Amino acid sequence: MLRFLLSLLCVLLSFSVNGFDIPDTDGSFNHQPLPTWVETALKTPEEALLQDYKTQAYPSSISFSNSAFWHKLSFPEIKSDSSKVLYLKISNYMIDNLNFYLFYDTELIQEWIRGDAQNWNTPNLYDGIWIPIRLSTEKPTHLLIRRQSDGPILFPISFYDESNVEQGKKQQLAFWVIAFTSLTILLIYNIVIYSLTRVSAFIYYVSFNAGLIVSLGLILGFGRWFLPNETLFQWFALHLLTLHTILIWGVYRFSLLFLNLKIHHPIFWEHRFKIDGTLFSFVLLSYFLTESSMAPIFLFLQIIVSALCAYWAFYTKSTNTLATQLYIFSWGVLLVGALVGSAIYWNLIPYNGYTEYLFLLSSIVQLLGFSFAFSARVRQSDNDRHLHSLIDSMTGLPNRQFFLSQLDPIFTKAQQDNRTISLILIRLADHHSLSQAVGPGNADHAAGQAFLSINKSLMALNDVETFDWIERSKIKLIRVSSSNCIFLTSSDDTDSLLKKLMPTLEKSVWFDDLEFKHSVNIGVAQYPLDADNVEKLFQNAQLAAEANQQSHDDWTRYDRKLKSDHKHQLNILSLLNRDLKNKKLSFHVQPQVHLMSRSIVGAEILLRWNNHELGYVSPALFIPLAEKAGLILKITQYIIQEVFLWISQNPNLIKDRHISINISAKDLLQVDFSQKIIAIKKHYEIPAHNIILEVTETSIFEDNEVFRVNLSLLRAHGFKFSIDDFGTGYSSMHNVIALEPIEIKLDRMFVQDIDKSKINHVLSDCIIDLCIKTHAQSTAEGIETIEEMQTLIDLNCQVGQGYFFHRPMLPEHYLKLLNDEDCLAIP
Repeated sequence: MLRFLLSLLCVLLSFSVNGFDIPDTDGSFNHQPLPTWVETALKTPEEALLQDYKTQAYPSSISFSNSAFWHKLSFPEIKSDSSKVLYLKISNYMIDNLNFYLFYDTELIQEWIRGDAQNWNTPNLYDGIWIPIRLSTEKPTHLLIRRQSDGPILFPISFYDESNVEQGKKQQLAFWVIAFTSLTILLIYNIVIYSLTRVSAFIYYVSFNAGLIVSLGLILGFGRWFLPNETLFQWFALHLLTLHTILIWGVYRFSLLFLNLKIHHPIFWEHRFKIDGTLFSFVLLSYFLTESSMAPIFLFLQIIVSALCAYWAFYTKSTNTLATQLYIFSWGVLLVGALVGSAIYWNLIPYNGYTEYLFLLSSIVQLLGFSFAFSARVRQSDNDRHLHSLIDSMTGLPNRQFFLSQLDPIFTKAQQDNRTISLILIRLADHHSLSQAVGPGNADHAAGQAFLSINKSLMALNDVETFDWIERSKIKLIRVSSSNCIFLTSSDDTDSLLKKLMPTLEKSVWFDDLEFKHSVNIGVAQYPLDADNVEKLFQNAQLAAEANQQSHDDWTRYDRKLKSDHKHQLNILSLLNRDLKNKKLSFHVQPQVHLMSRSIVGAEILLRWNNHELGYVSPALFIPLAEKAGLILKITQYIIQEVFLWISQNPNLIKDRHISINISAKDLLQVDFSQKIIAIKKHYEIPAHNIILEVTETSIFEDNEVFRVNLSLLRAHGFKFSIDDFGTGYSSMHNVIALEPIEIKLDRMFVQDIDKSKINHVLSDCIIDLCIKTHAQSTAEGIETIEEMQTLIDLNCQVGQGYFFHRPMLPEHYLKLLNDEDCLAIP
């Protein structure tokens, strides 16, 4: 008995010296300091066994160090007939050099090599780092552990006995299988998603997923399953921080595209390649620096990129979308996992059963979160693609399709609430003319800016209906065509609401040095008073806007008479088009007289249309309709062809005389107009210098390249130009410069009562003086009295036409007039 107590005392004294107590063998982590010796010179295991091991040296072994550390675990001999086996489990698989030596007293029995930079040379199926410690029944058992690594040597160990080691291995195997399978399934799922969507952002995420599997495999120990090649495994193990730096770059790239920084944070998008270059330099740096040197740099880089991605996520315009919310959640989980991993790495928190699984769990959750976020983004993209069919590409406002397909609920709700909703249509009346003058691109841009300004003004008005729009924004204006927009209001005071808009509608736009102000027509139709569905309501608002074009009011409300007028106009156009094809249009001729000699110097061709249903239709009615409907070019070509045919059959018509034919300014804005007129002239062999083309001054707009080319070609072939109704339209001196007319015609509004009206007298005198100074012939229209004629003669007007001389007549009557010997004398 005494001998046994002395033996036990010796063992206790031995353990007290070594500072290591017999551990629990239930698989729990051992956190007590290990007896440690710092290697100052290379020693053999036998030499190392004899060194002085102290627990006081242990803290230095769990920080960055280039030294090798030895740990000694001593066990007393087993007082039993059968030996006992303990199993040491190592949970850190990132130790570069890790060697185990089993001694019975001073005799080396067995050694194991388990460093991640070492060849293990084990034929057994890989199942982690399990060191069997067979305790001797005769001698003390010692286990020496030599470890050396560039990183902080974290060394969580646990012990098992023979009764529970198989269960421990199975638990570890199950953990690895679950981890590897989960990560792999996620990777396959993400690859499938990428193959289906081909969204560039996701290729970075798939790469991040694949890299994370490698990283977790190295850290958690199952990496040798999919990296069985020792050389490849060791390369990854030695350059783990390089891999992590590449993963940070992948997350940055994924975030850059996923959060659509091109739109939400354009300044970062513009400098993305600079950030790429910076991160790539860190990748190169991590490859050449030691882990101890790179670790603080990597931590700094991790913080910066994390803060940057978090900033992008929280301050993007799409923060409220499910995709971005899932991204923020996933990024938060990733940060928590990275924080725990870094804290373990820097030995700030212990490695235990909770922290062991937390990094893996956070990685799986964040991968799932990013996958769900991306799926939400794909769904959002599908919705956005649908929305893009509802978006005006130039302004980002809702378009006509949105108007026709998305507004029914608003009108249904208004009907249920017994409310009246007014649809207000704003039309840019001169958009087409502006397009011809400055080009379609500039005109569309000007219209788009005008609509955006209108929407901005409407956003400040409470009575205007608000529509939910993309990325949870709000909008109030819908662009239904290039020149039309609409909005809805439940206000009863439409006039007051539109007056608030007038300052916006009256703003000017600039094209280089040209200032332009849109003229607008506004039509209003009410639901359900004027229509019971969206499309009819819009049609009625269009009719009201067209009527507003002829009105002096700021806006026009729809009434049923407008629809009947519109149907009448459509009927006129239909009959006009039919009669034009059937050559049912004709012309009259009104002679023009030299006021001094009273001789006929020419004649103006006047278009006439006598329809079998409508009877005589005034040109003042059908010509504007033809211009609006795009028929005017066909009418012009038709009348010129008919007149040239008549002249070719009666060549004396233009002997020392001219023929004037009215054309529209819209004709001169057609690309091939001049070629067509020249072709007709050549066909009938008409001397063009006897033909004057009259352009109505009220329709002339700023010239453009097409306008100038047509003028130049027609002049080159001998045609002359006249400005008709001068002073009644734009009265722009630019028109005189552009056309270089050989004739300027005074409109009847100036000629009427010129002998009595002082203002008419003064204005006519100014126009005639302009003609003299520009060497243009002055021609007065609508002369009906001898007093008017005499006043014009006194003002030096050269030519006149009107009922006082001759009424418009049939072509054959004009021929007879010219052949009459007394045609030049006025009784």
